Amino acid sequence: MRYAENVDPRTVSDLTPTIFMRKLLDTASEFGADRDKVLSEIGLSETDLISSDVYYTVEQHFESLRAIREQVDIPGLGLLVGQRITIADLGIMGYAMLSSPTLRRAVDIALRFQRITDPILHIDCSESDDKFIMTIEPLILLGEAYRYDVEETLVIWAQMLDFYFGPDVHFNEISVTWDEPAYSEMYQEIFKCKVLFRQEKNELRFKKELLDEPSQLANDQAARICEQQCVELLRKLSKGETILDTVRRILINAPGRYPKLTEVADKLHTSPRNLRRRLSEANTSFRIIADEVRMHLAEQYLRDTRLSIEQIAFLVGYSDSSNFHRAFKKYTNETPSDYRKRL
Repeated sequence: MRYAENVDPRTVSDLTPTIFMRKLLDTASEFGADRDKVLSEIGLSETDLISSDVYYTVEQHFESLRAIREQVDIPGLGLLVGQRITIADLGIMGYAMLSSPTLRRAVDIALRFQRITDPILHIDCSESDDKFIMTIEPLILLGEAYRYDVEETLVIWAQMLDFYFGPDVHFNEISVTWDEPAYSEMYQEIFKCKVLFRQEKNELRFKKELLDEPSQLANDQAARICEQQCVELLRKLSKGETILDTVRRILINAPGRYPKLTEVADKLHTSPRNLRRRLSEANTSFRIIADEVRMHLAEQYLRDTRLSIEQIAFLVGYSDSSNFHRAFKKYTNETPSDYRKRL
């Protein structure tokens, strides 16, 4: 496998959810790229692309762009792909942002947990008298992927403004470091603001007053729970996942419908027998991990929400609340009601 110019992906361990690869291939396919060939070259399948718990490496990201570029020239590919990405595609981080009371809180969440969805770009923010400025910088040398990744990120944030304030609110100004491309009219069509090329930094600017406008979708309880899950996911990404962490993540990402061992093994591209063996070597089992995940989430819901016990039972995978009662008492030595009263 060849690498992008000036990049050694062997030094990079960060992962990206496959929803972003799916959006890229959806776009490239419309311009004539051979989707199956690209997937074959990067070692992913169509099933991987629709799985919320499958990730791809930075190396695969670079390789997918190279494979597409060898097949077809797509002007403004990063802009086009960015238009397909919604806030919901950002996973648990996106839901935390959706539930935030203001755009300022949503931006804060994005900055704290940006590595969950974007391991190769970093965003810094600053404020002037009346403007909020976001600066986008690469964490590694990106080679030919540089413009694509920055363009995609700019569009995602443009859509964030649209989501919060409607289609009539836009950036005041955008600056990028590259020369004005032949497709520069796409910038005006998408951003509807002044765009400066050949600048020192990649920046976007908008009115600071927008940061504290209240959101009609604010849900403080949901935001807290989502942020807690972001913290846990970021912690695991930071230290590198073990097989236990990976299985837990797959189970957490399927609230209300916990996959069976055979499904988890399939997602990990291994056999159920091999997965059982690896978990046994780690002195645990699939049943133990599944029960721990269910009870951990149940404790969170009991502690941080006002959901009924029947609703919580459903969310952690029990169709019968009486079975949930028995399981919770076995795990904590108290009933769900007693646990909530004690807090």
